Amino acid sequence: MPFPLDQRLIISRNLDRLERRCASLTALIQYLNPDLDVEDAVRTCLIPPEGVPTRGYRSRGSPASVDEFEWSEASPAGARKTTLDGMASLPTENTEAGFLGSSILKTVPGLHLEQSRSTSNPPDRTSPTIPTQSGALFLSADLTNSAVLDVLVDAYFTCYNTSYPILHERTFRRKYQDRRLLPSRHSWHAIFYIVLAIGNWIRGGTSGSKQCIYYSAARSYMSMQMLESGTLLTMQVFLLAGNYLQKRDRPNTGYNFIGIAYRMALGLGLHREAPAGTQRDSLYHEQRRVLWWIVYCLDSGFSITTGRPIMCSDGFTETRLPRNLDDSLCTLSSIVPAPKDCPTTYSAIIAQARLASIGNTIYRSVASAPREMSLDLKTSRSLDHQLKAWKLSLPFYFTARDVPDWFRGPRTIIIWKEQNLRMILWWGSQRLCKSPLAAEDAQNMCHYTAIETIQDITTFCLDYPDTIHTGLGWYAIYFLFQATVVLSSHYLKLPQISERSFNAMDNELWTLSISRARDCLANLRVVHEAAARCLAVLDRIQDQSQPTTLATSVGRTIADFNLDNTQVQPISENVGLHPTSFEIDPALQVLFQDTSWNHDIFEGLQGFPIIDEPEVFDYMLPNGMPANTPRE
Repeated sequence: MPFPLDQRLIISRNLDRLERRCASLTALIQYLNPDLDVEDAVRTCLIPPEGVPTRGYRSRGSPASVDEFEWSEASPAGARKTTLDGMASLPTENTEAGFLGSSILKTVPGLHLEQSRSTSNPPDRTSPTIPTQSGALFLSADLTNSAVLDVLVDAYFTCYNTSYPILHERTFRRKYQDRRLLPSRHSWHAIFYIVLAIGNWIRGGTSGSKQCIYYSAARSYMSMQMLESGTLLTMQVFLLAGNYLQKRDRPNTGYNFIGIAYRMALGLGLHREAPAGTQRDSLYHEQRRVLWWIVYCLDSGFSITTGRPIMCSDGFTETRLPRNLDDSLCTLSSIVPAPKDCPTTYSAIIAQARLASIGNTIYRSVASAPREMSLDLKTSRSLDHQLKAWKLSLPFYFTARDVPDWFRGPRTIIIWKEQNLRMILWWGSQRLCKSPLAAEDAQNMCHYTAIETIQDITTFCLDYPDTIHTGLGWYAIYFLFQATVVLSSHYLKLPQISERSFNAMDNELWTLSISRARDCLANLRVVHEAAARCLAVLDRIQDQSQPTTLATSVGRTIADFNLDNTQVQPISENVGLHPTSFEIDPALQVLFQDTSWNHDIFEGLQGFPIIDEPEVFDYMLPNGMPANTPRE
């Protein structure tokens, strides 16, 4: 029997009032905590059965809310703090609650009004705006061109996320499609614009020291307030920004951002495994493992590059390595699918994590050891054996020719990293060996590894020229240049040192390797202008080197490579120039120890191998000596 008309009107008014109230509450929650996905919070918040007290209620076996691992301390003075302790107390005993139980407030971290805010003005659910310190940031029309944005997002996930899967692709793309519904100050926009910045860099859209508009937009969303709460989203922002800035010749700022991400990872407990049997094996928990090992790898590589102490330690890490999963059809709440025996988004980071652990040992025990320490080559050979064992243990698809095109770049970068670590191992070993014979053996191993590196990189660039994008080219140039410097700097050594080691090498192979490296760098100029600057440095090394047959074999001038359009300035005639008038990559600077270089071969370059930051930073060389300390 239908309701009378007056009752139907009352029901309709009540429903309208409840809908308005629900919308207001949703807007209020998003205004107080823009990072929160309200829909996800509602799905993970269980409604208790009638008659059961709501406090601390959780059905047995229910998954923990993703926000229970997160925290917020952004409360005004005198306000009552939440019960989240922020100390990453992961699930224990028979509950999955990460902190002090579970309630609706814990799915809304930071549910406090700030003194400068008013609840009477909920946020506008319009398309995101891009404020800056000086007011509105005028971006190009590309930001409103969906076709352009789609290309940049695709470039990021195809060429970058396959090496460092910081973002879960399906989750990001869902947000990307609904981005106009997000509040204008939602932290996700920082992720969105840094993804565009990386995609734009990969496609060669920003050259030289020109500031990328997408990075400027991302930076406008980053503030001190982000450090007052610990969320995976915030950590991902700093992780992406730090790695991006490293590759844009701003290593100091990038180093600081990576450090912030590392501290946040510890605060979120990413270095810890939840006790067995206390969690559902969801993709969200697997994503936490992935993020921890990415932080671990970036900290390891960045520290070795800059000659700074490694922060991550294997001693307190209990997080398992991620599994080789195809999660393209999964959400973060999905049960983890079965591992695959083929290339996936996670294949490269799994291999790199195992390699980084060996690399940390090499760096601590050899590369950064004080010069006064005496090294037995047995230690070096043992570490070299670990690198070879790692390489032999790689899955078959790391050496197979028939692999997806997108995987060629990520797996090749890992192989180049191993060769670079082996070169660093033997370079550090020859520095610490007190026996002349042992030092010569170590130096020969270093030179042979450099030759192997050059041959592998140049062969790859010849075989797969269409695979070389700006991101992959950055690694090719860095590793190729460093290996060539190892060989070329040999000729800057004192004659009595140079002749002994050079006679142990195959002169023809040595000459051919340097020539191949220079030819490859000349071709890579199309992808990355840093290659032209590296060629200029190699020319200057040749000009300062001792007279050898090499000069007539591979000597070329800067003009031979048409460097007119690159940012290379004339060499100063000030012969007393101190090396810290400009900062070079520390991993390269240490290669010139015990040589006769005049410190001017890096002068006038804008960008790698020179850092592109306004202030000089005191680097620490691997032997513990500040880069700006005069060498005796």
